[in-house]
Amino acid sequence: MSTPSVTEVREVATANEIRKIIGPFEDDVVTKIMAIKPTVDDVARAYSWLRSDEHLQRHLTHNLAARAADVFEILAAEYPDLGDPVL
Repeated sequence: MSTPSVTEVREVATANEIRKIIGPFEDDVVTKIMAIKPTVDDVARAYSWLRSDEHLQRHLTHNLAARAADVFEILAAEYPDLGDPVL
């Protein structure tokens, strides 16, 4: 008798889940994010990094995984003022 292999099931974030994380962004931004099929964790990590003190004050580059990095790039490109440091 063999044991079935365990595979990781990746739950793709829904539009509602994305909006709960990033707030009231335009529909086209949410659509762009959904096109890369990120998880809720990918979106949360990207948005957290975009809003982080490290990013804002020290201008550090992110070290996010592929889909989270793609989400970050979408958010940063669409709303560059989110990443501007407050001096």
